[in-house]
Amino acid sequence: MARPCNKTQILKVRTYLNRAESLVDKLGIVLRLPYLYPFDILGLALVSKVFALSKACVKLVALNFPDEAFGLSRSIVECATILRYLTAEPAVQDGRSRDFAKFAMADKAFWAHYALKHSIGPDKELEIRRYMEQEGIVADTKPARRHWSGEEGFVWKASLLDHPLDGTRTEMHRKAEYAVNYYYASQFVHCSSLAIDSYCPDEATPFCVAPSSGLRKTGNSTLFAVIVSAHSSIGYALFGMNIDLPPKLNATCQKTLERLV
Repeated sequence: MARPCNKTQILKVRTYLNRAESLVDKLGIVLRLPYLYPFDILGLALVSKVFALSKACVKLVALNFPDEAFGLSRSIVECATILRYLTAEPAVQDGRSRDFAKFAMADKAFWAHYALKHSIGPDKELEIRRYMEQEGIVADTKPARRHWSGEEGFVWKASLLDHPLDGTRTEMHRKAEYAVNYYYASQFVHCSSLAIDSYCPDEATPFCVAPSSGLRKTGNSTLFAVIVSAHSSIGYALFGMNIDLPPKLNATCQKTLERLV
């Protein structure tokens, strides 16, 4: 059976998330006009999503589902990477934000295709076509299979982009972070051999559904990924809105990471 993460470590991460949320809330951010500053609504929505995912990951670790938590943590990395890409070049931030938002039409086009294929009767098909015309939707499954940014290998490329917030983090640091927090976590998203190693049955005994053996020790990896990616997400979002990161937040993050080692 998997060995649970130290309860003290889990408490430290929860404490960081609570303090970070409180500090962000106290900033009293008010959205600027969305048609002029499309990033604001996207950036803040991603920050809220990051907090929800982070709390879910910590809860899974606390309940002794470390591998599952680690797989979910990749979604936090993706949120942080999207924010990094959107804000890496201020001159194109609004354009990239609009590209992100407009990609919702690709999803509608995808489902419109299947709605027409499986519509029951001419009346239902007519209703669907009227909705499509009203919304400007053209049924097509291909756009949804492409990434909204137009980049292949988006996370890898966005990780290698230079960003004004990188500071002393070199390309080598960013590659290492990608390897652990995204590539490795992806194995648990896609249920590769690494992801099922902790569930391999014993050859000598009759099979029974069993909990994770904890072979991969992913609990601590999850907690580190949560702190690093959540903190980065907040930093990128605030940077995109020309808001300084509260000094207390940097100090809290650094102290938490040091105590997790």
